[in-house]
Amino acid sequence: MVVLAKPSIMGHTLLVPIFQLITNPVSALTHIHAKYGDQVFVNFFNSKLLFVCNPEHIAEVYGLEGKGLMSRDFMYEAKKLLFGDGLVNSKSGLWTKQRRLMHPLFTSEAIAVWGQHFVEEADRLANNLKKSTNPDVNLSSELKVLIQRIFIRVLFGKSADTMEDADILIDSMSAITNGLAPHLVTETIGKGKLKILFPFHAWRLRKAINHLTTFVHKEIQVKNDQPSHDLISLLMQARDKRTGYAMTKELLKDEAVNLFFAGQDTTINTLSWFFYLIGKHQSIQDEIIDEIKKHRKDQLTQENLTKLTYTKAALYETLRLYPPTTALATQAIKDVMIGKRSVIKGTTIIISMYAAHRDKALWERPDEFYPEHFINQAASKRHKYAFFPFGGGLHNCIGKHFAELEMMVIIVTLLREFKIITHADIKEAFSITLKPNIDVMVTLIPLNT
Repeated sequence: MVVLAKPSIMGHTLLVPIFQLITNPVSALTHIHAKYGDQVFVNFFNSKLLFVCNPEHIAEVYGLEGKGLMSRDFMYEAKKLLFGDGLVNSKSGLWTKQRRLMHPLFTSEAIAVWGQHFVEEADRLANNLKKSTNPDVNLSSELKVLIQRIFIRVLFGKSADTMEDADILIDSMSAITNGLAPHLVTETIGKGKLKILFPFHAWRLRKAINHLTTFVHKEIQVKNDQPSHDLISLLMQARDKRTGYAMTKELLKDEAVNLFFAGQDTTINTLSWFFYLIGKHQSIQDEIIDEIKKHRKDQLTQENLTKLTYTKAALYETLRLYPPTTALATQAIKDVMIGKRSVIKGTTIIISMYAAHRDKALWERPDEFYPEHFINQAASKRHKYAFFPFGGGLHNCIGKHFAELEMMVIIVTLLREFKIITHADIKEAFSITLKPNIDVMVTLIPLNT
């Protein structure tokens, strides 16, 4: 462990990695924790930062959040540009009301109603791929369209085939993904003073957000006149049984944007990484396909998918190696203790998810694709926060069950039909989420069924 003070004495040892958080956080966080330990204090200009990756310390941080001694409200203005007052950004009081109102729609039982949408859209993709005469496929592109089609059906109750300007919407999503990360990181570590380094990103980001919010607002207006059994309609009709609380139209728009953006990008990335990894590890893919074949006649329901333990382990291993984000941030609103060290009010705590997920003290093969991490004897003994791709504490991801069911349906649907071979070597590219630096190109080999 080390305590470092002013940028002037950091020199090349830490000042460079701190700036590198903006452009390459994977490298920066790996360097910081490898060289300085699992609890690193830094003064960066006027910002006090604490980097943590030890599961015990992470548990303490989430515990302090639960007691109201930590807050994510300090990022409110930075995130408001896209997320407004949705769950990703709303302040404590409003967040509690919104979370309580929305939670019943995202339980494991409640999300089963969307399972048929997942199955139908995944089948549509598989059938289109079977009809193609070209076995070489840009799987990233196909997955992006698939996930967007699913979200349009779930959120708005309509088929993407009826949408105008679908390509523009997809481009807007990509622009937001690429531009939001520099925006948030500069706000976190430099209180916005560093955003002058990214003027083009800022302009493109605002333009893309405007397009997305305009699209969502238009769809909500339609639902006002013709409510149905889609997620937007259910949110419009939701009432807190205890308090009678219901969300306003403005909050409905914010939550729709939150769900439409946050739910798509992370899922696309995780599936891209999953198929890339099994394409590189044919023995693991063969074991997954063998397991899927044993249950080939089963309908793709939540209950039946629980039988696919090795397939689920491979999905979790993908999330371990390539989590949805490299790090999460919160802030001490009072003086607290973390890891028996004093942390003063106003310190920003960076929870290094990527570093924890690859810590050699926690994982037998930290940098390898090894699904056995989640089914061997060590799995039950591992700390809860050695693996937390959906966050933790009060702010754990409300869409966890939705995302897991969606991804498992897609994985099983495609691997019932194809063996996948990956060509290029791919690395992490930084955006607001951890995505491949290039599209995942694969060759599909039809399976004999």
